[in-house]
Amino acid sequence: MEADLTGFNIDAPRWDQRTFLGRVKHFLNITDPRTVFVSEQELDWAKMMVEKSRMGVVPPGTQVEQLLYAKKLYDSAFHPDTGEKMNVIGRMSFQLPGGMIITGFMLQFYRTMPAVIFWQWVNQSFNALVNYTNRNAASPISVSLAASHHGKA
Repeated sequence: MEADLTGFNIDAPRWDQRTFLGRVKHFLNITDPRTVFVSEQELDWAKMMVEKSRMGVVPPGTQVEQLLYAKKLYDSAFHPDTGEKMNVIGRMSFQLPGGMIITGFMLQFYRTMPAVIFWQWVNQSFNALVNYTNRNAASPISVSLAASHHGKA
């Protein structure tokens, strides 16, 4: 039995975003660490499915569950502003495993000052990469705006 996809909006929130639980479910869905291990081909398939769904053209036999899974992969791997595939280490879905690995090394190698400095640098570099990867790419960084916060405008 084929699913009726008439009126299906792939960009509509799956859970009610007016509620705390709905926002938590959405966040857990797009930050699922398992999406880090999905192949490049499957990510490209997900992007194609999301784009086709937005145009109202989905392959015959497509189920709603397939579209929801494609949207999950798309949201976890492609930047919302640019549509470009994000660096796997900078994705929010890699934040949990990446942070756990780095924290483990920080806890293990704390006995010497060079080790502490090195692992702090790794941690800060990882956080900077995650922040850069997930930046608001729709708004360019303005030097004049930064200067105005320091009373130099």
